[in-house]
Amino acid sequence: MRLKLLAIASAILASTFAAAAHSPKGNSGPLVADAGDYHVEVAPSGTSLVVRLTDHADKPVASQGHKGTAIFVIGGKAQRIPLEPAGENKLTGTAAVAVPARPKGAVQITKPDGATVQAKF
Repeated sequence: MRLKLLAIASAILASTFAAAAHSPKGNSGPLVADAGDYHVEVAPSGTSLVVRLTDHADKPVASQGHKGTAIFVIGGKAQRIPLEPAGENKLTGTAAVAVPARPKGAVQITKPDGATVQAKF
């Protein structure tokens, strides 16, 4: 019994550290998630949403030619926020309602070649 509990505790700790290893900024910093070749950072402010793209070395990825959609659950309803390039490595969009500081949902990015990647938050 004791050995079983130790094994379970070890598995939980290992999964926690593995999850943290994939989060470039950690849970206390900006909202960042992996999406294919990118790190995707979301920064909501009222009804505005800024999405920044970087590579896995945290170098900016030019947003020109990219587009996207953020789909977040806000107030119990799915809200779709179209995203368009806004200079350098940013895509921006405006929601119909205020976006929470830590939204739950996903951001889908369409690359210039038509391929898509998705970041879950």
